[in-house]
Amino acid sequence: MKIYIIEDNLVKVEKIKSFLNDEMPTSSKVSFYYSFNSGLKAIKEAPPDLILLDMTLPTFDRRPNVREGRSRPLGGYDIMRKMKLFNINSKVIVITQLESFGEGSEKVGFEELTDQCWEEFPDFFLGSVYFDQSGSAWTANLRHILRSSV
Repeated sequence: MKIYIIEDNLVKVEKIKSFLNDEMPTSSKVSFYYSFNSGLKAIKEAPPDLILLDMTLPTFDRRPNVREGRSRPLGGYDIMRKMKLFNINSKVIVITQLESFGEGSEKVGFEELTDQCWEEFPDFFLGSVYFDQSGSAWTANLRHILRSSV
C-alpha cells in the first residue's frame, strides 16, 4: 500500500509515522510531503492508495532562509477539491489538531468541515481525526477508520 502523509508539523509527522509502523503492513510505502504544493504535485504525479492529510498547510515546503508562502487554513480541503477536479480517488483521512479553520465569516468548525467533506467528497473521504499530541484517543479513532475502510 502506498501512503502519503501531507503534514507540516514534524512532531505530528513522527507520531503518525510511529502509528503506521505499528498498524500497517510492512510492505506499505510511506512518503512525506510538507506543504500544499508538494503534496498536490505528488498526488497528481503518482496517486497513492491512502492520504493522511492535515487541514491547515503552508503553500510551500519550509526551507532555511526561504519564505513558505501564505498559510492555507483550508489547504487540505483545497487538495481534496483538486483531487475531485482531476478525478483522483485516493482515499483520504484528515488528521488535524485544530478545532476550527479560517477566519471571520469564513470560519468553520471541525465537525462542520467533516460533514462538508462527507458531502462533497463521498468517493474518497474516509473521515477526520482530531489529533492531540498529549493523548492517545486520536490513535483509536484513526485505527477505527483504517480498519473499517481500507
